[in-house]
Amino acid sequence: MARIAFRPLWTVSVQHGFFGGSCDALSFTVPPATERALAGAHAVLRVLNGALHVLVEVDEAHVPVSDLSGLRLLIALKPREATFDLITTPLFGSSGLPRGDAAVWDNTANPNALGSPRAVRISGEQLRIEPRAAERPLTLRLFNAANTLQAQTVLNIGDEAWTLPGLYTRGEWRVEEQGAGPAVSWALWVEPELVNAWGVLALGFDAGHLLANPPAGQAFSLSFTARSDTLRYYVVASRFGLAEFNSLSVQDTGFAAEARPAIVFNRVAPANFNASHLAPALLDPGGSARIALFEAQATVARRARGPAGLELHRNGDVLIGNLPQPGAERHDAQFVVHLSLS
Repeated sequence: MARIAFRPLWTVSVQHGFFGGSCDALSFTVPPATERALAGAHAVLRVLNGALHVLVEVDEAHVPVSDLSGLRLLIALKPREATFDLITTPLFGSSGLPRGDAAVWDNTANPNALGSPRAVRISGEQLRIEPRAAERPLTLRLFNAANTLQAQTVLNIGDEAWTLPGLYTRGEWRVEEQGAGPAVSWALWVEPELVNAWGVLALGFDAGHLLANPPAGQAFSLSFTARSDTLRYYVVASRFGLAEFNSLSVQDTGFAAEARPAIVFNRVAPANFNASHLAPALLDPGGSARIALFEAQATVARRARGPAGLELHRNGDVLIGNLPQPGAERHDAQFVVHLSLS
């Protein structure tokens, strides 16, 4: 009986600064078209410890039994937790991912590495194109992968979208918007099975992926940076004398043990609060307490296990040994600490 053997072709790991490295923050979903491509390539896909592995069937000489030329797999990505955005630096800056688009990672520019994510609008075979610009009149043009103009129209006041007749073939298209200023283009994919995907992994085969010895496959990485926040501790102290209150401070005593830069805090009086701070009237509605804000001088990246040793001191004594820090579920890094002397 012939023995069926497989060898690694691709491995895709997920790296996230919040977790300190490899993690299982994303799920991988294989659409039917990709399942068919895997079957045609005599390949299988497995997820182990958060990493995606693609293996191909090989003969006795460790050569794939199928011709892998032109193999390209599209795999849908989705964060496992709803809190993913709270722990992750936005992929497309402060403006975020354009509405209706998906983030796409591919190895088109470099077959051995994933490029930076790009925003792609994904559609079914029936096209209804909603432009990004609100300007009217607005000329819309549709180009195919060969950059040949296929259709165009003008949207006037009151027109929200362009619905095109007929069905369009799968693959990448380009939409161009032309208003009073320069034309702006964006990518459109006709991929019915990926509509509403949060992200897409697009991997293309290169002959170099089979040259490793011993065969280990080509390694790819989806990397995410942890969101950073300004730590703010508002101390609301009741029945504190002025000298006692002025002796309060927030100190970072754990930086040396954790081999990281020290987090230094500035003391900010309520009179110097700005629009980004909590209002003193909200912190102390009765107006009888003393208030001080201890604000970090630099932003701090979120971690599943935050920096240890952030302490509230009074006259050199530790009042609170581990001040709270933002985890995966907080929208900000502002904390209120209530103190009272009997």
